[in-house]
Amino acid sequence: MNNQASLNELPFGLLELDSAGVVVRYSPAFEQNPKVKSGDILGRNFFTEVLPAPEVKEHQGRFRLFMAEGQTRDQFSTTFQSEEGQVKVQILLALITEKSEQGSERLALVRIMPEPDGEAH
Repeated sequence: MNNQASLNELPFGLLELDSAGVVVRYSPAFEQNPKVKSGDILGRNFFTEVLPAPEVKEHQGRFRLFMAEGQTRDQFSTTFQSEEGQVKVQILLALITEKSEQGSERLALVRIMPEPDGEAH
C-alpha cells in the first residue's frame, strides 16, 4: 500500500495483529471489494506495509504502548490521503488473549472504518 491509495484499497474491516504489529488474520468489511485481498495483507506489518497514513510512527508508538500497558481498548482517528481526497477513518484497538499449548499470546484486534463524515472534498 502506498500513501496515495484509493478508497477501494484501504483495508476496512477487522485485522488481528500480533505483538509486533504483523497481521495474522483479516476479515474485510466489504467482501465485494476485489482490490483488498487477505493474501495481500496477511503476514505484513500493519504500520509499515498496510496503513497508508503519514503518522505511521505515531500510530506504531501508540500501538506499542497499548500492548505494553495491557490496556483493553483504545480508539483514535487518522486521515488518509487517497486518490479521491482526504478520508478520515476511525481505528479501534482491542486487546485479546489467545491461549494455546505454548501459553497465552496477547493480540490486538484492529477495526478500521470510515467515519460518517470521513470524506473531505
